[in-house]
Amino acid sequence: MDSHAYSLVGCYDLRNGDTRIRLVKIRNPWGLQEWHGDWSDSSPLWTPELMQQVNMEAKEDGVFFISFQDYLRFFYITSICKYLTGNDLSAIEDEHSQSKFCV
Repeated sequence: MDSHAYSLVGCYDLRNGDTRIRLVKIRNPWGLQEWHGDWSDSSPLWTPELMQQVNMEAKEDGVFFISFQDYLRFFYITSICKYLTGNDLSAIEDEHSQSKFCV
């Protein structure tokens, strides 16, 4: 998923029985090409209850869910921007090696 920017829509920490499920909801701004692994739109891991908890809709709209672990594996550069009215805009690139965090 190199050389492309995605929007982080939400993060979820769910329970399915005794199992903890950490999901990240992401949007491809082009509205095309979604994740096709675990927790994708067609993943068999979804239950109707879990879908309802995160308002999941299975459609090709560029919005998809990915497990937090897969997010760390495939999205290895994360830039967090906060818009502040009246302030100068700036960007700082956040790079870290896989499986490591950097803030």
